[in-house]
Amino acid sequence: MKRCINSIFITIISVLIVLLFFLSCNKTLTESSFEEFEIKDEGGKTRKIGLYLPIGYNPKEEYPVIYMADGLVFKDCSYRSMVDSLITLGSIRPVVIACSFENKTRIPGFTIAYRNAEYIDALSKQDSTLSKLFESHMAFFTGTFIPYIEKRCNVSRDRNERIFYGTSNSADFGLTLSMRHPELIGEYWCFSPVYSDWDGYGMLSEPTNYRICWGIKEEVGQEDYFPALLKSIRKRGGYVKDWTFDGGHDRGWWRQWFALELERRFPVEE
Repeated sequence: MKRCINSIFITIISVLIVLLFFLSCNKTLTESSFEEFEIKDEGGKTRKIGLYLPIGYNPKEEYPVIYMADGLVFKDCSYRSMVDSLITLGSIRPVVIACSFENKTRIPGFTIAYRNAEYIDALSKQDSTLSKLFESHMAFFTGTFIPYIEKRCNVSRDRNERIFYGTSNSADFGLTLSMRHPELIGEYWCFSPVYSDWDGYGMLSEPTNYRICWGIKEEVGQEDYFPALLKSIRKRGGYVKDWTFDGGHDRGWWRQWFALELERRFPVEE
């Protein structure tokens, strides 16, 4: 009986949370909101996501959207307060940020986490199990995650108003996503990618912009990997703005450049 009551209580709380978020998506917000959800991919696997709606969000207006892999970084590194501050100070226009949370659990029988296998195309070419994990996550991100966000709130369907943001392994995922599904997103912010492999990919079928940076103190890649990656993207027709920063493979630097990219991309119109 006690278990039954607990189960009913948990169900009621879950329904109330969803209802409250639904209501928040249908009224102008006096403060930002960040809600977390669990949704299932096409294979029935439960995946966790988060959704940031900015201060002043009005469901009657359409907003640009940033699709963020490694979404737990949004929570762990205080991105919400940073974005709130930029909007409140009038430094940027409001933007919606949709977070797909990474799975840091180690894959049974492997020395790497699900996050690695789901984000890095090069690993998928080495093992059939890793390949299935990568393809499953790609299908989730493109076929379930993005459509779910579009149903939840009023974000643009225009690829030029969609941005991808990823760091480290999730930056690698973004680069592969841009080649696999060039119709989806027009601009990619990929900070410190570490393991991208573009062998086998042809020309980009859509004009695509890339913002790629990395630290001069990162352990590998300065002499060979990064120059080769930039050359490969440009050879396929991508426009790349690249730069380095005086740091290493570091979340603090990525957060700083994310803020600067927001100010560049979403200035307040005079």
